[in-house]
Order: sequence, then structure tokens, then C-alpha cells
Amino acid sequence: MENSHISWTHHTQNFWLGCDKIAPECAHCYIGRTLRRQGREPWGHLYRTTLWRNPLKWEAQAAERRVCFRVFTNSLSDFFHARADEWRPEAWEIIRKTPHLVYLILTKRPELIASRLPKDWSDGWANVWLGVSVGCSQTLNKMDALRKIPVHEKAVRFLSAEPLLEDIACGLNLSGFRWVIVGGESGPGPEYVWNSKANWRSEFSLPGRRVMDLDWAERMRDLCKKEGVPFFFKQLTSFRSGFGADALGRLYHAIPSPPMARWAPKEE
Repeated sequence: MENSHISWTHHTQNFWLGCDKIAPECAHCYIGRTLRRQGREPWGHLYRTTLWRNPLKWEAQAAERRVCFRVFTNSLSDFFHARADEWRPEAWEIIRKTPHLVYLILTKRPELIASRLPKDWSDGWANVWLGVSVGCSQTLNKMDALRKIPVHEKAVRFLSAEPLLEDIACGLNLSGFRWVIVGGESGPGPEYVWNSKANWRSEFSLPGRRVMDLDWAERMRDLCKKEGVPFFFKQLTSFRSGFGADALGRLYHAIPSPPMARWAPKEE
């Protein structure tokens, strides 16, 4: 999608669609709502898209303007999903050919990355930023898995604490990470407080969104300031995505520098 409404990216590129729920953060994932509106079953199936030429078009635009675009990669799936193994090499080829696009690859499966990297990965590619989704203490170990993956000196490992389900700042080790994104859960239904002691799989069939305490986000912000890590606050818990972006007193939309040139202005 061009000019994505997601505030931390310019475009979204879905090479394939569909996923599986494998962690507490997944319970009310927007993938389900989006794919069902398309008449697709979102869970347990993957669908190859017809959008593979979009990055080549964006690369031409970026090169002409001498800017970089941020591209949220597989916003409606997971780039490292095992059932996409047959398609991923082709996707890597497109990524290789589009150096002015910085691919923000956010995964819940960092343990699968090492065996699914291109053969010439070595110390990483400058235009591939690898991120992991962690919003509760139960999944903090996924950061350790991502820390083991080498990234280019001009690239970034990043953390997406969205939805932020509990206060994790006190147990957070940001070593090796150079960007943090924080936000509350969005979507329809009643708001409720997440119970970390309950079976998280039982939430899959429940409606609603889980409440993020603003104090948790403030502690994440303060930790990032202390560690010198750029901090991006996306939203409060709300029906609408992006609501309350300035709830911490002002906008916190810090983004690390691109590997070359400059970032293109974000078109809202």
C-alpha cells in the first residue's frame, strides 16, 4: 500500500497474506479483521499476492528523488513464516534490487530467521531492518533470538511493543536494539485488562482490546532516553489506530537515520 496510514512507515508491502496466532500479543490481531473483509480465512492459510512489482516502482521514485522510503514488510503476515519458504527467495531478490527502500521486517518468529536468510547475508544488508514484536514478559526471550542475527552497521534491530500488554520496562534489555516502537491495542469491542496468568490462547475467541496503562509507555520512553535509543509512540488503546499519538505530552516519533541519503517526507 502506498502512503500507508501506519505512522512509522511510508508504504506496506505484502508479498503474501495470512498467519497463525503464536503469542499473547496475537489475540486480537488486525490481520483477522482485514483478511475476513477480503473473504479470506486469515489463520492457518497463506496467500501469495499480486503486488510484487510495487517495490520496483517505489525504488525508481526514491532513486529519482534521492530519498529512502520505509517499507513495512508483510504487515498482513510474517515474512519468516515457515509456509512461505518457497516464495521467500524471490522476495529477497526484490529486496536486493531496491536499495533505496528500507524494509522493516517485523516478526514474531525470530528463531526462524537464521535458516531463512539469503546466502550472501554475511553481516547483513543495509536496507533490511529486522524487528521483533514483544508486548509482555512472556515473549521477552524473542529479543534474545533476534540479537543473535547479524545486521549491517547501517541497519537497525528494532522492538515493537505493540500491543503493550503490561509493564515490561524494568526487565527490558535494549542491548543490540536501536529503535523502539510502543503502542496500545486498537480495534472494536470492549476494553479489558490483560491477565498474564490466564491461558493466552483462550483470548483468541474473545472480542475487545486490552488496555495499555500510559505509565507503562512512559517508562519505556524513559528507558529509551537513558539508553540513547530512538523512541516512537504510536497510539493509545482505542477503537481507531493512531489515536492519542501525543498522549505523552507531545509526539514522540523518533526514527533512526536511513542507510543512505535521507528519509522521504511522510505523506499523511
